[in-house]
Amino acid sequence: MTSNIEDKYREGLTQYLLEECTSEGWLQGSLLNSPDLDEAWLRLMPSFYGDAVRNFNDYPEFCLGCAGYLGMAVAFLWDKDWAKYSDVQYSFFQGERKFDDMDDHITDKILRDHRRSSPMMQSLAASAYHFLMRETPEPGTALAYRLFLITVETMYKLGCALELFHLGYKLEKM
Repeated sequence: MTSNIEDKYREGLTQYLLEECTSEGWLQGSLLNSPDLDEAWLRLMPSFYGDAVRNFNDYPEFCLGCAGYLGMAVAFLWDKDWAKYSDVQYSFFQGERKFDDMDDHITDKILRDHRRSSPMMQSLAASAYHFLMRETPEPGTALAYRLFLITVETMYKLGCALELFHLGYKLEKM
């Protein structure tokens, strides 16, 4: 069960990043998603969190960016051939140096779109990190850890939405 602090943080972070994406023309005011992409996150999350937690103190924005790239890659594969890619393992998204070059591996080998995705994800990762730091959770506390996990998950979902939008998906009123 999440606390009120965590719920407010999740809502605030999502809105903050969504506003940036909308103002830059990367999204149109909403987070596109699919239950398949959420299920993929639940499967990939334990391995990703392990890498991100180990690297966060030294490379916080890189870790958050990789979560976004992972979301972009999963959404790309969902659109391409989900029957083929729905069960790929976490290692599929890693480069030769595992987590250390995950961003380049995803942008160069999976998305094949480094010029569009890199500046966008760098900006969003920096924004997410600054939002987290504004909350000033005491380092090493359970709250700080939970806010970090929320930030990572939000970046994954944002990456999914960005790629779906790039591929032409949109929400329409019925």
